Amino acid sequence: MRAGPLQRFATSASILFAVALLLRVAASAVLDAPRLAQAGVAFDFGAEAACLADSIHRHGQFGDPWGHGTGPSSWLTPPYPALVAMCLELGGGITRASAWWLFCMQAVLSALTAVVLVRLGQRVACQAAGWVAGWAWALYPVAIWNAAHVVWDTTLVALAMVLFAWQLLSAPSRTSVQRELGLGLGLGLAAFVNPAPLAFGPAILLVLWRRDPTPSRFVRSALLLGVGTLLVVAPWMLRNQRVLGAATLRPNFGVELRIGNHDEATGHPVPFRYHPSHIPEELAKYKALGEVEYARENSQRAWHWIREHPGSFLRLSLQRTMLFWVGDLPLIDERKAEGGSIEPAGDWNSWLKWIAFAGLGLCAWIGLGAKSVSAAARGYLAWGMVAFTLPYSITHVSERYRFPIDPLLVLVASAWIVACFRSLQAKTTRPPDSKGGSTPPAPWP
Repeated sequence: MRAGPLQRFATSASILFAVALLLRVAASAVLDAPRLAQAGVAFDFGAEAACLADSIHRHGQFGDPWGHGTGPSSWLTPPYPALVAMCLELGGGITRASAWWLFCMQAVLSALTAVVLVRLGQRVACQAAGWVAGWAWALYPVAIWNAAHVVWDTTLVALAMVLFAWQLLSAPSRTSVQRELGLGLGLGLAAFVNPAPLAFGPAILLVLWRRDPTPSRFVRSALLLGVGTLLVVAPWMLRNQRVLGAATLRPNFGVELRIGNHDEATGHPVPFRYHPSHIPEELAKYKALGEVEYARENSQRAWHWIREHPGSFLRLSLQRTMLFWVGDLPLIDERKAEGGSIEPAGDWNSWLKWIAFAGLGLCAWIGLGAKSVSAAARGYLAWGMVAFTLPYSITHVSERYRFPIDPLLVLVASAWIVACFRSLQAKTTRPPDSKGGSTPPAPWP
């Protein structure tokens, strides 16, 4: 008996998931990623995320983002630190066992992203593009690195953004109140993992408008989107108002603005000239002012510098935008490679990551210009990619900051590659017509 389409998809998706999962677990073993936890120091293991998780694990309190007893915090939103805290419970604190639990869980999340990409690609481009995107993600070195080695919420946020894009772009042209409210709940969940997906807000509204430009229906959709989002994030914001004095998801934008804009700024977050995690004077000021007021004071310092140095700010912003999309060429990258002793120019890992990172960024923008995805998806991705860049263009950039949208970039690049291949294939195989020309190819689905 011949297998049906659903059974064939399940079989192929299971193979894809298994390969992606094994690659990431194997990478953790080869890189010996759990060594990050062997000293038992939370900040050395995973910076703020691990410190917040350690506070949850040991004290039942969401706070102390640098392990200095600073009290309640909202430096990050809770989902990822809670995931790390669960791993600490399973592994008995900051241990190699806990690290293995975390990296295996991240491997599962990243492998699941590959499968969701297949479905999203089939929805916005074609079946072949979906499978190319899924396998490209499974083999993408940056995705493997983040899941297998990085203690940060990047892998979880990337999955959240792909799931939300699937939810948004798979909705019918006429949606019900339940679907529109559900869309808001989906956006709220993504924003609760990390507020960065909220940058796609204008792009989401563009999709809703294209779907039904009737003013009354568009307003209803936008309102339900906002209500659904607030239903998810409001409890956390109310907690922050009660505990910290500000109803925000995260109050630290002013700090990020400050550490990216000063006389010694390079566009990267390092060296940390003005950050409580590394500078004792800043930590003392953080303790004295409290988290919210400290962030507000940093914002004032940053905007003062920007007003005094508009040319430098513009230069840094352009440089940060370039870094966001292309990264640092290892030949001119002044940062040390992993371990702190190898120059990036002499490290093959740095070259591999840069080629993958820069190649994906360039291919994604070319793919959008080539109209290789549906009009609705193209508008969503183009506007979203621009909006997602802006906060980092004015603060600072690290390669992992772009990672949450990398699955969407992989999808666009894959759709473009499939379109180019089919176009080339059609030109080389179609028979000539009676006038000596060629019969135009049929449009691909």
